[in-house]
Amino acid sequence: MSLTDSITTSPALLFGERHATRMTNHKVLVDTMNQVRPGVNAYDPIRTPNAFSCKFNSLKLESMQLTAIAMSPTFIDRTGVVGATLMIPIAGDINYLLDGRPYRYGPGPGSLYLPQNSGPFKGRSDSINHVLLQFEPQLLEETALAMLGLPRNAALDLKLENPRIAPLTVAGQSFTTVLKHVGALIDLHQCDAMVLSQLGVQDMLFRHIVMMLRPEVFLSQAARPRTTADGTGLVARLCDYMRAHLDTGLTLTDLEAFSGLSARSLQLAFKKQLACSPMQWLTVQKLHAIRAKLANADTSESVTSVAVAYFPNLGDFARYYRRQFGELPSQTIARQGR
Repeated sequence: MSLTDSITTSPALLFGERHATRMTNHKVLVDTMNQVRPGVNAYDPIRTPNAFSCKFNSLKLESMQLTAIAMSPTFIDRTGVVGATLMIPIAGDINYLLDGRPYRYGPGPGSLYLPQNSGPFKGRSDSINHVLLQFEPQLLEETALAMLGLPRNAALDLKLENPRIAPLTVAGQSFTTVLKHVGALIDLHQCDAMVLSQLGVQDMLFRHIVMMLRPEVFLSQAARPRTTADGTGLVARLCDYMRAHLDTGLTLTDLEAFSGLSARSLQLAFKKQLACSPMQWLTVQKLHAIRAKLANADTSESVTSVAVAYFPNLGDFARYYRRQFGELPSQTIARQGR
């Protein structure tokens, strides 16, 4: 089997397999990866240099860099990482030495979290397939506060200065499984960062990272549903807020931050008063807004031009629309004599 064949037949990347960058020269890889994640000193093959192979793909979201990479056994030498980084294994283990302390991460031990501006570290990997998430710590903290229903100035220590092994499963939820679904979504939308942001992919990843780094906080009494003395008024205010931001890609974290309640408390309040979840209610409001625009559309407008501001995935939109109104959006706009 040739080196090219070995790269092609190795386990598929979490996302971007079809358009992945493939390399057999470890020195060229160092230069290339430094453009994505600066700080690489060396990727030296553990076997002979001509046995080295690697493939990777990267995606830049608004406040998060995702890199999927598969590599043959390698010695790794880095000067450090700039942004906070969570290294999540799909297959294969890596042993790192950071500040004189050993860390081993893989599907068994768990993922490895490295704080922002971590110092030099060296490692040795098996044949690996893993994902690197590099992000802004402040946004992670804001997400955690919103999830707990706490104000932005509240004290919450996520221990983001401490490197550590983080569990891959929290409260029965496998983050690896979540990642695979995210990878499929990324491929479905062909790595379109704008569409993926509208779909809330970054927010979903932030929420799961928080759970992985401090699971005890979210499984404690502090994470249980909170009640409000004026539940009716709160839901009404939240509905007004959502109506005013129908085309801004609101996420569950946004709703938590605005309301001051945790996701579970919001779910309970909406179920009690409106018999649906907040995000279901939001979807219906978007559909009604689009229907009103289609019913008054002029000749320069199309279903796509109207709907794309609310639903990046037009296939999902058409399905939701037909379920809600019993007709396709094209039928609605056709009644305008077009």
